Amino acid sequence: MAADAVNLLWRLDEILVKQRGQYLDEGAPATPFNQYKLTSTCFRIGAVLGWIRAIKREQSYLLYGEDTSVDALRAAVIAFESALADGPHVEVHVLEQVAELWSIALPPSADHRARLAAQVVADMQYGLSVHGLTHYRELPELADPQKLVISRRIADSLTVRLGLEPVPEDTLLKSCSEAMSVAAVNQAWMYRDWQQAIGDLMIQESDGGLRRYDVIGYGAFETLFAEPDNQRIARLRALVVGVDPTNPLPGDFRLAQLRNVTRAVASLVCAIEALDLNRKILDPQACELARRLIERYPAVTPAC
Repeated sequence: MAADAVNLLWRLDEILVKQRGQYLDEGAPATPFNQYKLTSTCFRIGAVLGWIRAIKREQSYLLYGEDTSVDALRAAVIAFESALADGPHVEVHVLEQVAELWSIALPPSADHRARLAAQVVADMQYGLSVHGLTHYRELPELADPQKLVISRRIADSLTVRLGLEPVPEDTLLKSCSEAMSVAAVNQAWMYRDWQQAIGDLMIQESDGGLRRYDVIGYGAFETLFAEPDNQRIARLRALVVGVDPTNPLPGDFRLAQLRNVTRAVASLVCAIEALDLNRKILDPQACELARRLIERYPAVTPAC
């Protein structure tokens, strides 16, 4: 795990800090270099998920032991999984934006806002389903009458639950296109069951030794990556393809997600460094990079 976590950390530093991730552009030429960089970026994320899955399947002391020396490691693993999976702050962001657009007064309670945000998501999902769409980013492509219907559904859900007067029709007519743009967030949440499935894809039975499982090699992953209908590979691609730290698109929350992943991986590297091992297994430069990235990204980033 240590080596693969470090490899991922260097790659995230290259993409986010050095801003040399042009190979992630959707229109990047399919040169051998660009193909390698994209494939290996997905491999490095998948490899860490594979080690986490292997450790859980083995019920290793690294996650399940009672020694306080592994507490930081457990916390870093939880943070990594959460950074990939959790998106309630995005839902609340959309809620607050449409409420401001329609002059709807929201309650101060974070829990209440979270429940309202979940209802907005349900209404947006309804809109996707009715119009045969897959992603929120497709909502602005709808015709104005369709945008109006979805906007009315969202607005009514909020005003009814808050005991407020309905949003006037002329207000919705003027703002439905902007509302759909607000709703058009680009996110790639990798839910925990999906993480587990990717982890299972990334490991194989070990031939012997102390471990039951090993992560597959890059060559085997290349074969999987080339499969056009591999849903687990598609989820890895969706996390990074099109991310552009130099010119982030409005509503693309994947950049913030990757920053949170970076902090979690950096914390994982620091936790491994702090383990009471017979020998040091990490390059001091990698440990220094981890500390710099924790300082650069000191807390969960809630917005794009």
